[in-house]
Amino acid sequence: MIALVTASVSRELDEDLPILGAALESAGTQFHCVNWHDDVDWSRYSAIFLRSPWDYHLRRDEFLGWLRAASRVTRVFNPYDVVEWNSDKRYLGELVAAGVPVVPTRFVGSADETLVRDVLDEVGNDVVVKPSISAGSHDTLRYRDASMALGEVVAHVSRIVAAGAVTMIQPYESGIDERGETGMVWLNGVLSHSFRKGAILAAEPDMGNGLYAAEDIDSRTATNDEVALGEQIMAFLASRFGTQPLYARVDVIPDAVGRPQLMELELVEPSFFLAYAPGADDRVASAFTNAQR
Repeated sequence: MIALVTASVSRELDEDLPILGAALESAGTQFHCVNWHDDVDWSRYSAIFLRSPWDYHLRRDEFLGWLRAASRVTRVFNPYDVVEWNSDKRYLGELVAAGVPVVPTRFVGSADETLVRDVLDEVGNDVVVKPSISAGSHDTLRYRDASMALGEVVAHVSRIVAAGAVTMIQPYESGIDERGETGMVWLNGVLSHSFRKGAILAAEPDMGNGLYAAEDIDSRTATNDEVALGEQIMAFLASRFGTQPLYARVDVIPDAVGRPQLMELELVEPSFFLAYAPGADDRVASAFTNAQR
């Protein structure tokens, strides 16, 4: 018996859960969908898989404490050290140091106005500001004319820092408006499928469900250059952690000349968007089933 871990606030929003559940049933794998924050005897499961604990960024210390405790009595995927590292987006700095092309990012730990102004002078005037500990575009805003909204930007940085995170300031990469993001899902270091996600910040994001921004998803085949970037990142992960993670989602967008660059690496609880990739449900179910053995 395995557990697919979710949360009470996101359980009904996870469109992958019923698709994956049906594929697991077809594979003969028994499972429960369980909220991470409930009182559960986790030792009863041969393995637990993080699927949609989409409130973890709002209570990260509690979530990591739970995951650490669960790791003592069963196997968790992805493992604790991977999740801890990936749950704070300062991991991007390590990828940059390893030569991975990443959306230019400045990490700001203070709401000092002079510091923020200096960062904007460097990054540009059309910027995205978000917390290093975040998910689903939570507290992520685009400022199209940041110099004219300096007070708002500083207040935003102050709010993020007060919540215990570091602020990320990135240039808005306009190539996303036409191509969108390419998401690639990797299982044990092998590409399973890819998809297209529309530009969330091209307009005001729809946060109507109260948890994450509504997403425009469609099918897509990743280009050779995008796949090569994903392979570079998989090689980094194998070196960094000694093995490939069971699952990884690599989200890339084009830079100013159209080359793919990493926007985000999702190793905690990524949506797989199984409805947009025929056969992906069976591949994920097989990976989960084999991982528990």
